Amino acid sequence: MAPNIRQQITLLVKLQDVELMVQRTEQDLSRVPGRTAELDAQLHEFTSAVENGKTRLQELSKRLRTLESDLQVNQGRIEKSQEKLRSVKTNKEYQSGLKEIEDLGAIVSKIEDEILAGMEQMEAAHAAIAGHQARFDSQADRIRAEKEGVLQEAAQARQRLEGLKAEAAALTTQIPAEAISLYRRVKANKSNGVAICSVSASVCGGCHVNIPPQMYNELQRVDRLKNCPNCERIIFWDDDQRRSE
Repeated sequence: MAPNIRQQITLLVKLQDVELMVQRTEQDLSRVPGRTAELDAQLHEFTSAVENGKTRLQELSKRLRTLESDLQVNQGRIEKSQEKLRSVKTNKEYQSGLKEIEDLGAIVSKIEDEILAGMEQMEAAHAAIAGHQARFDSQADRIRAEKEGVLQEAAQARQRLEGLKAEAAALTTQIPAEAISLYRRVKANKSNGVAICSVSASVCGGCHVNIPPQMYNELQRVDRLKNCPNCERIIFWDDDQRRSE
């Protein structure tokens, strides 16, 4: 036997509640990829900072080795120039030798300054890596745990979603086709998914507009499904007794 109008309204309200839960659950699930990507990005930021710091340190170390090699070469040249200076026979050759040693000395001094600067940069790079590593160590477990929590909640939400869809399908079979057709037609035009709502004190719960007095009186008879003349949602009378049930 087909359910009476009051039963149809009860079933439609329950169906709507279930479908709204389906909608919210699907929205929650749609945010999961973005959230996990955000957590992965946070973790990648920490690991990249450490790796970039190590790469920077390797570059500085390589540069320092090159400078130290250049320093040895130029110091060797100074020693050769000094040895050569002891054997010159003319004042011109002597002055030329002094100039060569002076120029090499300036080069050596510059290289030594660059080595000192490089050592300071390496010290700063070591400190930066230590800082990045400390942040990674303190945050990595939290980020991984948070991601795992998000994935677990998503798995539970998918399971709930299957149950809700099954419940909605079961409810649909209990409602007359004409009522379901009306419900679907109205719902298709409502962005919030609310196709049926109560009327209390002559005010539609969907659009919050007063309905005509005659329609309000007709609603109380609960003899057929009616639509709000303003928002077109299916409406039903919600007296104090119905709200307490």
